[in-house]
Amino acid sequence: MVTVRHATPADVPAITAIHCSDIVVWKRWGPGGEAQAARYSELTPYERWLNGGPWMDESTCAPHLEHLLAVGREAAALVVEVEGRVLAEAEAFIGDEPPPFGRNLNVSVLYTLRGHAGRGLGSALMAELFTIARRERCDTVMVGHAEAPAFYAKHGLAHLQTWRRVRLPVNTSQTQYTAERFEDADYNVVRGWAMLIGRHQSARQEWERLRPGAEPAFDEWRGLRLERWRLEVRHSPAILILDESPRKPGVANIHLWLPPGQDLTRQLLAAVRDRAARSGFVELSCFMHDQQTPWLGSEARADDYTQDVWLKRFHA
Repeated sequence: MVTVRHATPADVPAITAIHCSDIVVWKRWGPGGEAQAARYSELTPYERWLNGGPWMDESTCAPHLEHLLAVGREAAALVVEVEGRVLAEAEAFIGDEPPPFGRNLNVSVLYTLRGHAGRGLGSALMAELFTIARRERCDTVMVGHAEAPAFYAKHGLAHLQTWRRVRLPVNTSQTQYTAERFEDADYNVVRGWAMLIGRHQSARQEWERLRPGAEPAFDEWRGLRLERWRLEVRHSPAILILDESPRKPGVANIHLWLPPGQDLTRQLLAAVRDRAARSGFVELSCFMHDQQTPWLGSEARADDYTQDVWLKRFHA
């Protein structure tokens, strides 16, 4: 018998097992960035995290799930049980953004234990996620990183956009702007705003991931900077978060939210680059719609990392 239900803290071991089963070869990275094969038992929780995120170890999966459950109705962690055994898991956040996303349910995680694909477990999870989306009056269901396009197409989603990672050097400038530090972590600060840079999943999920205490407190991350700034350029506001890369110290991942109807401008980009330079960063990692990346200019250089966004619209 197949049962879909909400996850509880007691499901952490099963959820960790599901995600770990997706790793064929465990790796450890040397000081120069070189990868070496390793046994799971030889790796620290941080090294396991590098192989695939917080789900790779129970000690990091537990607080991740706790944070997700604390969000309430606007987040979901679901599991599928077959004869009492948890064999699949899905996670989702509900957020509000301008079109084409609108009020959206973003499916950020959907995994099945290795060896149990093709049994309808993923489809059972999608059916429940659609039910939640309709109940919460969502305009769309989206997947920010569709690694199984045929599966999502089967469930009515279609390719919308491709996002690309671009590197850009910092640069001090004479651009006139104001910058004020802030610590308010409530999502309502940016509810309904567009996220034009740094949107690996949905704008809501990125906001929740960057809230104080949301990421594991690894010793290896001590000293890494996470700065929140409220900018104003020509009377137009923006929220900027600079997140120092754990793999590339000195490189800041940019996360930028703008009010509806506001777009990137050269003045705003100059302010972001200036603010990052004054904070001691040397380079910016910009993840953005690939049709926007040429706008960054000749100093920007794209790497090979891309994500495909898939979307299903609900009609009233």
